[in-house]
Amino acid sequence: MRSFTFLSSLPIRLSLTILLGLSLLAMAPAHAAAAQKPKPQKSSAQESTSQKLTENGPSAAAHRVGNDTCATCHTDESKAIDGNAHARLALEHGGKGDTCESCHGAGSEHVDSGGDATKIFSFAKATTAQSDAVCLSCHASAHPNFNRTSHGEAGVACTSCHSAHHSKTSEAMLKAPQPQLCYSCHTDVKPAFEQAFHHKVNEGVMSCSDCHDPHGSFQKNNLRAAADQNQICMKCHSDTAGPFVYEHPTIKTEGCTSCHTPHGSQNARLLTQNNVNNLCMQCHTASSLFTTPGTPSFHNQANQFQACTVCHTQIHGSNSSNVFFK
Repeated sequence: MRSFTFLSSLPIRLSLTILLGLSLLAMAPAHAAAAQKPKPQKSSAQESTSQKLTENGPSAAAHRVGNDTCATCHTDESKAIDGNAHARLALEHGGKGDTCESCHGAGSEHVDSGGDATKIFSFAKATTAQSDAVCLSCHASAHPNFNRTSHGEAGVACTSCHSAHHSKTSEAMLKAPQPQLCYSCHTDVKPAFEQAFHHKVNEGVMSCSDCHDPHGSFQKNNLRAAADQNQICMKCHSDTAGPFVYEHPTIKTEGCTSCHTPHGSQNARLLTQNNVNNLCMQCHTASSLFTTPGTPSFHNQANQFQACTVCHTQIHGSNSSNVFFK
């Protein structure tokens, strides 16, 4: 009672300050006990993983020893890298540009230890994130969005497709030529190119990367970015590019794939339907649900051997007819 009587005789601000100080002193033992509480110990698996990650590469104190020193032991690897893009870049800079140690780290500790594998960075032992970080330290400007792509999110590493030492192509240092490299994962796509009508990928006339960007884009299926996605098709099929006085609206709203299957089809012209009339009538059937004009009554749909495109020849667009006559 005396303490409260004493506080009541003091100014309000001073009384509040004293009460706050007393409450903090009362809470101090609890905080001290919490601080002394033992921290949870890492499991043996966590310690093993942590140790593995720290034992793959040189320390910050290591220094470079040069390509010639690497070649005294790694003769085959040194010969294999001669002539590829990395080796050419090194020659352009007088041998001081891109070297073994640009990717594997400074080699002095590896050499001094008699070849201790934990003293040099090994891509075979590294995680996907670690190996990609080494590659992107140089190639980030060319592939800034790789980690956000379907390949990056699926854990596909740079080294899954590229090989600095044993590449099978002169361009991009691929482990295997296209499309075999792509088929090794995309097995569901391979049968499409075996169908009667298909884009000439297997024949080597074009490649997967002509349409897809394996390092990522902001489009579905890693399609190469363009303001108009139809331009991916029209860079080859230029006769359909337009602009036309009379456009076929579905090309602008749904794109080429509303009528065509891009990889391969059992139907001529890679059409999604084997009957042209059925394909057209998917849109051109009178309905209150959409505004596309229906098929006129004077069209005899029983005549199944006369396709719509016999008359409507300029189906992709016309400069003279609003119904796409020639």
